[in-house]
Amino acid sequence: FPARRHPQAKAPALTRARILSQNNGSPKDTGRQVPLTMTLLSGAAARLAVATVLLASASAFTCAPSKALIPFGLQGKSALRPQAPAPNVVLKMGKITDDSVAAANIGSGFGISVAEATSDAVAEAMKAASANIEGEPYIAFVSCTVARSIEEVRKEFAKALPEGCPIHGITSSGALLTKYGTKGGAVGVLLIQSDKKGSFETTYDYENAKAAVVDLKEKMRNPRAILMSATPGAEEGVLEEISNYFPGVPVYGGTAADDELSGDWQVFCREAHSNTGVSLVGISRDVKVGASMIGPYVETSNKVTATKTDGRRVFEIDGKPAADWVYEWLSSLGDNVKEQYENGGLILPQTAARPIGIKKASGEYVTNHLAAFGGDEKFVDFFAPIPEGAELVVMDSGEGPSTGYADALSRAYDEALEQGSLGVDDPKAGLLIFCGGMAIAVGDKLDTGLSSEGFSSKIGGMPLLGMTCFGEQAYLRDEKENVQRNLSVGMVLLG
Repeated sequence: FPARRHPQAKAPALTRARILSQNNGSPKDTGRQVPLTMTLLSGAAARLAVATVLLASASAFTCAPSKALIPFGLQGKSALRPQAPAPNVVLKMGKITDDSVAAANIGSGFGISVAEATSDAVAEAMKAASANIEGEPYIAFVSCTVARSIEEVRKEFAKALPEGCPIHGITSSGALLTKYGTKGGAVGVLLIQSDKKGSFETTYDYENAKAAVVDLKEKMRNPRAILMSATPGAEEGVLEEISNYFPGVPVYGGTAADDELSGDWQVFCREAHSNTGVSLVGISRDVKVGASMIGPYVETSNKVTATKTDGRRVFEIDGKPAADWVYEWLSSLGDNVKEQYENGGLILPQTAARPIGIKKASGEYVTNHLAAFGGDEKFVDFFAPIPEGAELVVMDSGEGPSTGYADALSRAYDEALEQGSLGVDDPKAGLLIFCGGMAIAVGDKLDTGLSSEGFSSKIGGMPLLGMTCFGEQAYLRDEKENVQRNLSVGMVLLG
């Protein structure tokens, strides 16, 4: 895997994990279907090196280099202010309205297939999606799992779509999501049509966030919002570059994922795919947009202070080794994490239903997933940056996991509809972003949440593409900040 650090930064010797070489090829086509509960932590010791990439800071995408590449994560500081969690708090996209711009007429269609042959799956998905629109699509949102060859998926869609129709694509962990439940190993496409030129502009780069952002700026100077897809560890750097060129513009999206933390995640466009890719979609002001990001948790009385941090790595909590506090906390709840505490290792299932929240000055929370112990050095790693001096609040998920987060899914739709520029009109299409950590917490109950009456009845016949991601990006309305966060569910509605 690429060392996600500035070219001038030097990696120290690794004692418990090795740096894997960069793989510029396509992911392996395993031909297997992975249940949504995933084999995420089976053979965890063999995946410690992979956690290095997954927990990486945005070094390859920011001006600030990471300081070290070490066993369980990349250190690094982002110029972005870090983020915090949400206890039953909704991260709302502020209303971005412009009455002087005539609204575009949007059409959409959705198709999904689990056909074994990728060529058949793409053909079936395209046939279903195309049946619901008149004329040619303006843009195609595509997702699949890494059980397939991403190169083949990309090329098949490029052949099936009209010439010039761009693709914004990422891989989803284990399955795609629909109002009927999960679809393991599926291929899905959401086609969007517009009667106005320039309603959507896309840009892609193999690994350079700034290049992608600059290209988007040349195509669309003042978007209503930006959709973002990147790979694990790069998110803060992409957000930083966007904030430099598009200050105040809301950004939301999901991070590409795979099934086993093997680094097979991919971001792709019509012409290329990469496990370090960046894809952006600018949405013009003639398109109505609504979005939300839900942290379906309540805060507990368990609160501590991160007294020494560096990017996503926390060295000390309340002035003591961070790993000591985490071990005592999890052990008090009956979790056996002694081996990970002593030798270093992932603790994703133990913390998936217990986010660590950080409260912003605005009162908004950002949820963070505590991911790993660092072994002898007694640090712990997160999937999002933790600012030094921040109060860390343990959150509780209540009945969320046992219900498949049905209420959170329903609320995500309602808040997106309310907070956007859609007005009284029904949305024409939707994107569902569901955190992979939450999928760990719910297991097979995710089907229950997706097919619940409260959620599926609201979706109705609206074309919807749902993905399970390894990180979420959202705009804090009151804080006026775009953030990287974890353990969240969000909706993007287009009208």
